[in-house]
Amino acid sequence: MPNFTMMLVGILLLLPITTRASAASGWEPRVAIELETEENTHDGCMACGCRAKGTIELGREQAWWSAFGLVQWEAPKGWEALVPASHCGSGSFETVAADFRRTLGMPYVILDLTTTAAVLPAGDAHLTIQLRIQQLSGFDEDRQPVYTHMTQNRTLSFATEGTLTLPLLVPDQRARESFGVHEVLLRLRATVLGREPAASYGILSVAADVPGAEVLLDGGFVGRIAAGKPTLLHNVLVGTREVRVRDLSGREARQAVVVQPNRTVEVGLKVLDLSSAESPPARVPIGKNPQGYEEYWRAKDGAIVVRVPAGEFLMGSPEGVGEAPERPQHQVYVSEFLIDKTEVTWRQFQKFAAAKGIPLSPVPIWGTPDDYPASFIIWEQAQGYCTWVGGRLPTEAEWEKAARGTDGRRYSWGNMWEADRCNSQDGGPHRPESVGSYQHCLSPYGVLDMAGNMWEWCADWYDENYYAKSPPQNPMGPTSGVLRVLRGGSWMNLEEYLRAAFRYKGDPTYRNSSYGFRCVQDVKE
Repeated sequence: MPNFTMMLVGILLLLPITTRASAASGWEPRVAIELETEENTHDGCMACGCRAKGTIELGREQAWWSAFGLVQWEAPKGWEALVPASHCGSGSFETVAADFRRTLGMPYVILDLTTTAAVLPAGDAHLTIQLRIQQLSGFDEDRQPVYTHMTQNRTLSFATEGTLTLPLLVPDQRARESFGVHEVLLRLRATVLGREPAASYGILSVAADVPGAEVLLDGGFVGRIAAGKPTLLHNVLVGTREVRVRDLSGREARQAVVVQPNRTVEVGLKVLDLSSAESPPARVPIGKNPQGYEEYWRAKDGAIVVRVPAGEFLMGSPEGVGEAPERPQHQVYVSEFLIDKTEVTWRQFQKFAAAKGIPLSPVPIWGTPDDYPASFIIWEQAQGYCTWVGGRLPTEAEWEKAARGTDGRRYSWGNMWEADRCNSQDGGPHRPESVGSYQHCLSPYGVLDMAGNMWEWCADWYDENYYAKSPPQNPMGPTSGVLRVLRGGSWMNLEEYLRAAFRYKGDPTYRNSSYGFRCVQDVKE
């Protein structure tokens, strides 16, 4: 997995459907701001960090600062880490710099952030955000700190609440070892204060039989179906509206409804032809996906699984392509199997944790939205979940066949890199995203997100020379080892690591914010 120095990255917008006041109404927003840094440390301290709060009025500019890590000059390396701590506050860092350095020390990373509030014509609150990040590169001959600089402008528009999440620091190897952190994340929450709902809006309560399915209102995406409760769409414009619910293979149900002022309209839709019996079969056939492969609904966790046919495929990379552990390229026969269409989500994993009475993984800074892929998952937990649903982790060969098909293609979709197809460092918001959000990040069998979003655990022990001795039929990997195989790359990785043949290795006991998984199930003859 690559090491990064500094990565200032994009925006997470969480936009619930909320009241949209008219700009002509004279409403002028006051926006509450909460700025938070969070350190993902080697010892799992997800509560480490700092927090600052305040409000912004229309047309006013507000400044904030944050600093991470304290250092001092040291020969011959140039600098030495002292304390891996975060500090933050209002105003610019320049106003506190002298006192900060005198009382605390020299910061490794400095963030200056300014925000300005306005109102868009449609009535949304709008923040203009400027971020200026400085990272220590060393000390000059007078032992004064030298910083690299990066500045970016961002905007954030929202009706009631919006969130900006970004890695403040993804350290290189030296900084990672010196400060004991994997990453330092920044989160900015903005909430409109004092907005009254308009009388010309109502509420839709939407229920369906596919948790995680998309909800579309008049053709536009507005949310996803929640598990075990209706999905509420607040402040929907009155009149006749079309509600559609669509699963990840394009199956959908729709209904026209009349929304009335200050009333709640209940909508119930069935997308799948599922049994209404109290004890449905473990897997229910739901038809073929657009790629022509059978799919099933798994009763235990509500996952959609895809049937991958038996046969040979081209595994690994040819000479001159990829890395040495991917060679030699060879033909492998894999028996028929079922594989989860998406990575296991937080909604599914939390159900497993509750059923088994096991503690949940640390909560990442982006939270645990139901349809985000579960993260911080160690190998044993992933295997335990798959056993619970009647399956197992995929072998490395099964994973690669499901990802690339039989023609040896470089990526799931073909041989050319297309950054906007999947959630990677090049083409994503630089955080995990709801499973299936990238509908064109699709394998030949209709399996989603096998490039990017999360690294995925496989069953195999890792051996970089395994391909030279791998059996030609249903290889299971080495019989023992220290590290386990991970596949697929994550939201933090460049295209090289998202190739279908790329092999990565990880400590099976280590919790990483980009480690997730999906399951396979054997097909009984």
